[in-house]
Amino acid sequence: RRLRWLGHIVRMDDGRIPKDLLYGELMKGKHPRGRPQLWYKDICKRDLKALGMDHNIWETLTSDRTVWRQEIQHGLHKFEEAFVQQAEEKRQARKEQNSRTRQETEYICPQCGRDCHSRIGLFSHT
Repeated sequence: RRLRWLGHIVRMDDGRIPKDLLYGELMKGKHPRGRPQLWYKDICKRDLKALGMDHNIWETLTSDRTVWRQEIQHGLHKFEEAFVQQAEEKRQARKEQNSRTRQETEYICPQCGRDCHSRIGLFSHT
């Protein structure tokens, strides 16, 4: 929704408050200490990068509503596919991690043959 609204703002007439806020900068005053606050334009640029869209030409794409909408939908579709793929890879890695058998340790009970995995476990077992 934010990117669709961004296209709407760019197509607005000059002098409108939302457009002035998008392109505005701090004229006077001081920035607070610490990390600078993100501007709305910075957040939109981050969203464009996440969707795999070129953040240098987005203003030209917004002039045509249908093209802008198709680009957003196409980018969102690619982003969701990549997200699902990454989640599946993480799931497979977890399954592999859990399915690995434990290696034999040197702490095996001489009486029953149980693998205790630690020295304290061996002493508390006997």
